[in-house]
Amino acid sequence: MSPNTAVARRPRRSHRGAVAIAVAASAAAILTACAPPGSSGQDGPAAAATDVSTTLPSDPVKLQILTSQEAADVVTQLGQEFTRQNPTVTFDVVAEANSSINTNLSRILTRDTPPDILFTPALAQPARDGLLTNLDPYFDAYGWDSWSQELLRIARVSPEGDRGTGSLYAVGIGYNVTGIYYNKEIAAKVGLTAPPTTFDQFEKAATDAVAAGYLGVSLAAKDAGTPFLLQELQNAYGNAPEINDWIYQRPDATFDQPGMLAASQKLQEWTKVGAISPDALSVDYPTMMADFQAGKALYVPVGDWENARLTAAMGDNVGFFLIPPVDAGAKQYTMASPANYSIPQGAKNKDVAAYFLNWVQSNEQARKIVVDVLGSSPGGPVDLPVPPSDSPLVNSTLAAFQQVLADDGAVDFIANGSAAFTLDVLNPEMQALVLGSRTPQDFIDTVQAGYEKDLTR
Repeated sequence: MSPNTAVARRPRRSHRGAVAIAVAASAAAILTACAPPGSSGQDGPAAAATDVSTTLPSDPVKLQILTSQEAADVVTQLGQEFTRQNPTVTFDVVAEANSSINTNLSRILTRDTPPDILFTPALAQPARDGLLTNLDPYFDAYGWDSWSQELLRIARVSPEGDRGTGSLYAVGIGYNVTGIYYNKEIAAKVGLTAPPTTFDQFEKAATDAVAAGYLGVSLAAKDAGTPFLLQELQNAYGNAPEINDWIYQRPDATFDQPGMLAASQKLQEWTKVGAISPDALSVDYPTMMADFQAGKALYVPVGDWENARLTAAMGDNVGFFLIPPVDAGAKQYTMASPANYSIPQGAKNKDVAAYFLNWVQSNEQARKIVVDVLGSSPGGPVDLPVPPSDSPLVNSTLAAFQQVLADDGAVDFIANGSAAFTLDVLNPEMQALVLGSRTPQDFIDTVQAGYEKDLTR
């Protein structure tokens, strides 16, 4: 199959036994979660409400929010600030492990009294099963057309359960951006005194680091690291919109793209020249981060959820940049996504929940809490100023996120492209690519074949 050949139109995915793959931002690990069909009695997504209110009730209301353990602090602080501004609304914040929320998602959503707001990393199946509130009326009522539509697209689901299109079912509390962290001392030794502005500068510094006795890239090929680097490279080669089509399972979308081939070739080339450790297959995510913090590598490809850890470990010796596009002046693409929160269909306080979610994105104090506690962008209206941080590293990632918004360059994560094939095909094939036991084209063909097979189950 040539890089420009599109596959034949595939059958509609059955959604049977869907497995949602998510990047848990603060845990920074790929998680899997089974989301079996719910028991709502719906034949499909819930119909949008015909009448919603954007006014808080005068009677006391208690909102329950079920969030991840990693986000408990920010959600708790947001609730406290909201109550300070709106005393009739109080909060019951419950935090559980990401894995627990993923595994029990349908059971949580079908409780007699589900939470009013729920961290929902896997949206497609519960939206299709009618378990989530259709947020389109709130989109209109609050004017969410002033937000980044590429970011909201990640939380859209069609009546057939396809992602990236259709109605809106969640909004974010914090929006992450991925890129390249770099060790400033090593960079100075190889002549990189500022973040690289061209891909050639970026690559030359990585290979020069090898000659200076360092790794060019700290990479966790054992688990979560390879997808980050592979897609960063693919973004740099300029085919990001096409990979989004593949992630969202568009008819005729293919993994066999020129940018993916170039990225796969570059990743394998870096392994051969030692810019990536030959032992990368034995390196897991914590080891990858530890090696970078210990000064063993020039670069590490991750996201802004690592800001606090890296600042604490490295101080001013760490910086961040978006990988430069290969073609100078081209748009800046990178993986950028929200920590999505939905309103269960059975929630009792939907209007108040939507009011809170809108407030998180638009209120100055709420936006400041997101920046200070999460170290990530608050999202919301694109013309609102982003509160500055006391951390130079956080300010770097915030500026990078704004650049991505300006270029409309937010891309979803390739591990979200299909279901169980990510564990059964994509991850082992990426390991084979790093190992050199798969050519780049064979890697691409095998991944695409596994993807198509999974879609027809």
